Amino acid sequence: MDWKEARALFPAVGKTVYLNTAGGAPLSRGSAAAGLRYYQQSLDDGDVHWDDWLEQVEAVRRKLARFLVARPLNLAFTANASTGLNIAAHMLRGTGRVLTVADEFPSVTLPFLQLGYDVDFVPTDHDGTIGIDDLESADSPDTGVLAISFVQYRSGFRADLAALGEYCRERDMALVVDATQGFGAFPIDVSASHVDFLSFSGYKWATCGYSIGALYVGGRFLEPAKFPLVGWRSAREPYALRNDELDLAESAVALEQGHPPFAGIFALGASLDQIEKIGIGKIAGRILELTRYLHERLDGAGIWILSTRDEAHLSGITLVAVDEPAAVVAALKERGIIVSARGNGIRVSVHYYNDHADVDRFVEALAELAGA
Repeated sequence: MDWKEARALFPAVGKTVYLNTAGGAPLSRGSAAAGLRYYQQSLDDGDVHWDDWLEQVEAVRRKLARFLVARPLNLAFTANASTGLNIAAHMLRGTGRVLTVADEFPSVTLPFLQLGYDVDFVPTDHDGTIGIDDLESADSPDTGVLAISFVQYRSGFRADLAALGEYCRERDMALVVDATQGFGAFPIDVSASHVDFLSFSGYKWATCGYSIGALYVGGRFLEPAKFPLVGWRSAREPYALRNDELDLAESAVALEQGHPPFAGIFALGASLDQIEKIGIGKIAGRILELTRYLHERLDGAGIWILSTRDEAHLSGITLVAVDEPAAVVAALKERGIIVSARGNGIRVSVHYYNDHADVDRFVEALAELAGA
């Protein structure tokens, strides 16, 4: 794979050392063009392309289904991961207590707290590691849901979804996954992993910008009677425009309610094309190779890494220990290096558009700041 060619698809990374995909990725040329094409058509012609746009939406849904090893009817497009996680929380009412991670992203836990669920928070190790043993020590006969991120937003710990799925299946628990920090970076097979709900936003590792995400709903929960949100496109025959009866489609598409977010869906479709062209396996390999190189350079500079070093759970995210993280992030930004402050350190995230020179510049600058 020519990684220089792939890097050229992201003009923003030529302007700065961009190590902040976990915060928000730059758009690729292809995704930007796909969104702009929709706006240009609407500008030039108004709404006459509606039927064509809907056909394109379904084409993207089929692409997404292939990426997740799912059926298209189990997928709904959303504005963001939070929307999907709220839908999951509503549809799971009455299933029992929720088990989650102490350092979990708020969008994973707040929907359940808002609805009055009893939520148990499992502490993690110092490097963010969470194991099956940790979950077993915290669950109870009343636990009905495990809500967890595929990749933890702060530590970068990447969960074994297959192991989590088996754990939940053995206990008849629902598995709810926020895949925002992993979708577009690592393979995901919702069928093999027995995932019940999976939600993600596209503006990070999928590199397709804000205002687009998706929700997967597993077959055992795909019941129209449990759909918490409906609209005219939720009907089995939406163009019949019946307003005096409920006849909902038995698919996740019903959860979209009204018109689709066309520009975002088309941008996602272009990103999926790019990922497919490169290969998700190659992308994952590139990310892990850059992460290992980052760790080697940090070790060589005597800079402490707070994230796991376990190869099976590495991701593109590394948390680095520094004093006064916000000040260090600001100082790095002045040098043209973009990272984020998280907890007791700075979060560094590498994607396939990064290279070894990006890592070198970051480590050299951080070492200089540490010695200042």
